[in-house]
Amino acid sequence: MADDKLKPSVRSDSTKEKPLFLLSAILCFVITSAVVFLAFTIHQLHQIRDVERMLQDKRLRIQKLRSTCRTNDYVRKEKLLQVIDKLPLVDRKYQDLSRGIRKRQTDSFAMLFQDLVHAQEQLLLQRCTPDTVICIKGQKGDIGFLGEKGNSGQVGNRGLPGMNGTDGQDGSPGEKGEKGIMGEKGLVGPRNSNGAKGDPGIRGDKGEPGVTGLKGEPGQIGVNGARGEKGLVGDKGAPGVSGPKGGKGGPGLSGDKGIKGVRGDAGARGSTWNGTSCDCMDKPKYKETHQTIPVHFGDNVTLDCSTSSLPEATVTWSKTDSNGCFANFSKTSGDRIVIDKTHPVDIGTYRCTASNALGSTVKTITISSSDNPDVISCDFETSFCDWSQSKTDDADFSRNKGDLRTPSTDHTPGKGGQGYYVNIDSSSMTAGQKSKLESFFIPSLEKHCLTFWYYVDGASGATLKVKTKACSMDESTLLSLTSSRSGWKQARVDIPVDIHGRQIVFEAERGNSASDVAIDDVYLSNKECPPPDKKPEILNKNQTIVVQKGDQAVLHCNATGSPSPGFTWEKTSTCPGYHRNGQPLVLNNVTMSVAGTYKCIATNSLGRDESDFTLVVNDTETCTFDSPTEDCHWKNLLSGDDIDWIRQAGSTPSSETGPSNDHTLKNGSGHYMYIESSTPANPNDTAVLQYDSLPTGQPFCLHFWYHMFGNSMGSLRVLAKDCSTKSRTTLWEISGDQKDVWKEACLQVQQGGHDFNLQIEAVRGPNYHSDIGLDDVEVKSGQCTCHKRSRLNITCDFELDMCESKGFSTQNTAAYQLKWTRNKGVTPSIDTGPDSDHTTGTGNYIFVETSGGSPGLKGSFLTPDLPAGQEVCLNFWYNLNGADIGSFDVMIKHSSVSETSIFHQAGNKGSRWYQAKITIPPQNSVYKVDFQPTRGASFKGDAALDDISITDGPCV
Repeated sequence: MADDKLKPSVRSDSTKEKPLFLLSAILCFVITSAVVFLAFTIHQLHQIRDVERMLQDKRLRIQKLRSTCRTNDYVRKEKLLQVIDKLPLVDRKYQDLSRGIRKRQTDSFAMLFQDLVHAQEQLLLQRCTPDTVICIKGQKGDIGFLGEKGNSGQVGNRGLPGMNGTDGQDGSPGEKGEKGIMGEKGLVGPRNSNGAKGDPGIRGDKGEPGVTGLKGEPGQIGVNGARGEKGLVGDKGAPGVSGPKGGKGGPGLSGDKGIKGVRGDAGARGSTWNGTSCDCMDKPKYKETHQTIPVHFGDNVTLDCSTSSLPEATVTWSKTDSNGCFANFSKTSGDRIVIDKTHPVDIGTYRCTASNALGSTVKTITISSSDNPDVISCDFETSFCDWSQSKTDDADFSRNKGDLRTPSTDHTPGKGGQGYYVNIDSSSMTAGQKSKLESFFIPSLEKHCLTFWYYVDGASGATLKVKTKACSMDESTLLSLTSSRSGWKQARVDIPVDIHGRQIVFEAERGNSASDVAIDDVYLSNKECPPPDKKPEILNKNQTIVVQKGDQAVLHCNATGSPSPGFTWEKTSTCPGYHRNGQPLVLNNVTMSVAGTYKCIATNSLGRDESDFTLVVNDTETCTFDSPTEDCHWKNLLSGDDIDWIRQAGSTPSSETGPSNDHTLKNGSGHYMYIESSTPANPNDTAVLQYDSLPTGQPFCLHFWYHMFGNSMGSLRVLAKDCSTKSRTTLWEISGDQKDVWKEACLQVQQGGHDFNLQIEAVRGPNYHSDIGLDDVEVKSGQCTCHKRSRLNITCDFELDMCESKGFSTQNTAAYQLKWTRNKGVTPSIDTGPDSDHTTGTGNYIFVETSGGSPGLKGSFLTPDLPAGQEVCLNFWYNLNGADIGSFDVMIKHSSVSETSIFHQAGNKGSRWYQAKITIPPQNSVYKVDFQPTRGASFKGDAALDDISITDGPCV
């Protein structure tokens, strides 16, 4: 009984400890939840930092894209494509991270970052308009070589380990606890996400073994509550007295899956791409908007209007100055036009317009030709020329020659009947079948005359017609010919005006039996046909034919006339005269000596016609005298001079005269020509080098180097010798010591009259100190280019002196006895000369005093040397006051004996000053200007001069 009384007291102590246990469990749960939340938050911060890094990477790539778009199409295409290709990879990484963050219900700032990046991309693309440049992918190139394998992606971060549960303390065995209150329903987690596993309960204290309690009465059946989430596994009930063992801590949370590594860079693209470095959207552009293509008829021409642009451009063609058939010429099928065998109708300006969605650009291409578009000439000796077979006839014409055929001979003069013609092969045709030969389209506003020779066997009913074919392809018959077997006959027909252009068609029709139709020597001129039985007329008069040295020159003399004319060629300027029959005139292996003017004379029974044909041979012949076998064309005269020119190397035998070395090599191994002035040479002996014959009327340039060193130096001159009259004209001359240097001479030569020889003549001085050297002599066809332009500005106002320091001088010799004198105010003689100078009215001038002299005396006032090869303006003021003024002349003086007048005045001009401006044309050699007054009948003839100026270039 005593034991039974003690049991209730024990149960009472256990009941008091229940609230303490519950409080401890709740506190433990709160602490554990806080720790877990803190760990999860730290993990989220790591995720956010990764997102920020990805966003920064994307910003950098967008910046690269923006920079690339700002540049023009010279940015490398590969770099741009790499940037564009990598953007989707960065975007996918961003999306993966973003989804991970959203699963954990983070703030929306990451979404804001993404929206910002997309907005930047859109803004960038909107601003890359055609005003800047939108860079897009170009056309897919050839497959490149396989790129290197990209680097492996980074390994994802290892997940955080779960937290171990704390071990509970051993509690005293307690009474069996009451059933806990059902927890509240947990929050529904995000879709497709597992809820976080609950924390394990706090291990309770080991309770004391309690007294077995009274069995309670069964409670009322409660209402079924809402089904909650699966609850946490409850603590294992405590064993009796020992108390329950604390539950094992749950496993830690699994770490998030690592971020997929960044995809390795793509391998470099293949190297076969040859396009531009960046294809950019823009309107088409041409590097040049106009092009001129010179052609000869028969050339093949390609017109190119290709352009590179995106979008791709469409090219439209038109011919802006065409007539008729070609007025609406157009082409849209491509960016090139290929014209085979250019004809006159193809001449003109073509317009191509390249267009795309962003605009258009126009380019013009002009095809030009110096050929005569209105003349067709063909003797069929080598080809059909500009004639072609029709595609709408029954059979073709063929080129043949006589022998067993009919006709047995051709018509072309000079071929002896063995030349070619064109005919039909009637044996392969049936009656009524036709053959046609067509010209190209001929646009013209003038009549043309078609002249040809034909052979028709009319006995069989064969016919030959001449037709024109219009743009509409309609044919009109101009002439129909039938004949008997009577040989070749000439026919001519006017081709009417047709502003739309037309073709000429020869149509041969076979008769009832084998019939012969042949054509030869077809000529179309741009004039109306002459009446029948007319004297010859040369159609291609006054032509110039230019060839190179060594070429074959062919001179064609095309003439009409009935009967057909014969031809003779003459060259009357040459010595001896040239005469040859037939045409064309063929000259082989031409040189400058065969150049010149040839006269063609066409003659028949009614009269003759003639025309000059000028042959120009482009050539440059230089003689250095370094080789004894050099083909110089310069030869010593066999007669007519006194001594010869000698080929020499090094110095001449005489001391203090002659050159030390040649001009070409400037050493002892080079050679030159010179005259030896030592005995037996005498004073004034001459040595002449003569060049081959040159044609009259054509320009040539003589360029050479000379050496004139010695104290008794003679003279050197260049002359032109007429091959007919044998007269010689001095072209250039220099005298006296020119120092121990090689000097250059360059003179333009063009002679009239007959063909001529150039001569270089040296004249010995008083003693042996007059050796003259010559080297590097060049003769060139055409104009001189060796003159060096000098800057001139020579003035003289006589205020200080007679301008001797500037190179002016006077001559007081037997030929020039009137003396120029410097003066101020009036002259000593009354009623003659100026009242004052021209410069200031109070200054000085020069005049010639005519008192005491005799009529006809002259004075001379010379300028300094003036350069060859350039225009010069001479400006001066003169006064001719006096009742017996003689004359006043201004002369160009090349030597002491060669002078040419460029100004002349005579008679009394009054007391005023007069100005004269004279443009002096380029001279062949250095020269002076000489002012020469001539005395009149009395002392009242003083002439005065003031304010001389000499400048380069023409006077203005």
